[in-house]
Amino acid sequence: MKLSINQTTMTRMVRLNYIVILLLCAPFFSKCKTAPAQRDVIKVMSYNVLKYGDGCQGPGSEMHGYLKTIIGYTNPDILGLVKVEAIPANSDAKGKAPIGFADSILNNALNAASTGKYAYCPFSNAANDNNQTLLFYNKHKFGFSSMVTLVSDITDINMYKLYYLEANLAKTHDTAFIYFVLIHTDSGDKSDDRDRQMTELMNALRKRFSTLSNLIVMGDFNLRKTNEPGYQTLTNNSEKNYQLIDPPFIIDKRASYPANWEKHPERFASFLTTSTRKKEKQPNECGTGGGAKAWYDHIFISPSMAVGSNYYHYIPRSYSTVGNDGKRIDASVNDLPNPSAPRYVLDALYHMSNKYPVMLQLGVTPK
Repeated sequence: MKLSINQTTMTRMVRLNYIVILLLCAPFFSKCKTAPAQRDVIKVMSYNVLKYGDGCQGPGSEMHGYLKTIIGYTNPDILGLVKVEAIPANSDAKGKAPIGFADSILNNALNAASTGKYAYCPFSNAANDNNQTLLFYNKHKFGFSSMVTLVSDITDINMYKLYYLEANLAKTHDTAFIYFVLIHTDSGDKSDDRDRQMTELMNALRKRFSTLSNLIVMGDFNLRKTNEPGYQTLTNNSEKNYQLIDPPFIIDKRASYPANWEKHPERFASFLTTSTRKKEKQPNECGTGGGAKAWYDHIFISPSMAVGSNYYHYIPRSYSTVGNDGKRIDASVNDLPNPSAPRYVLDALYHMSNKYPVMLQLGVTPK
């Protein structure tokens, strides 16, 4: 069957357009051929668990159950717990948590949610505080290298060095390290003590690194606004090599500087982390009420992780506040409707802590 003149003309036009599209897209495809393929996604989570271990929130077995539910839903590869009740090294040491409490968390909460997945790093309490930090990691993806206490002012600020478990690691001995700093600063309206803690932290990092490579600093910073000196010390100091990045601001453009969530919480509603509870002293005597009103918990990343120049990179718009749908001001996390998580998870968040966890995702690419 012969094509009509109109059909023939149309066919030629389609072919011509196809060729033009290929020519226009050639540079794009050329670049794509050399771009590294994302190999894996790493979920990073920071969570203030408010005296977890001293019985104030509830019995240990009950609290393990709530954390199990939360971890089963969020499935992090890296989990930083801050404000865990201090775990005594022996019967004479300070701390209300039971001896071996880290193992109890591991066995009855984390690995109960995902069998055999997690391990934890060494911990310390050189500051002799009543709370401390714990870092757990997915041992199928990471290996532990070292831990060092950078600051022991009021509470310990520790840095953990992990490495990615490459498939051919045993043969090539080639991988990339990543550092995590867990922090819980001094609380209160006056920022002097936490400003000092963050200054001491950045000074300690400068002594160890000529430039910040794969580094995450996360935890509860107790910040009221971005103009607070401690926040500026982390993100806007005089040395660009040591300026940490707060992803919702710099990368995702979901918030802008200057930001004052104490004065205008409604402008940052989906990022607020304090409190999961509307009413004071409910469901227990620990923590604060008032609903979501402050953004204390953050995950800062080093500049190299923003651009993906060394193995790990931040996945844009992956930063989130677990359980916060942006409508939690003057409301509890489990006040319905809240479509951000299943009801059983919202209930676990409500009972576990007066803080919301924060999360982000990292892409892993070959060297």
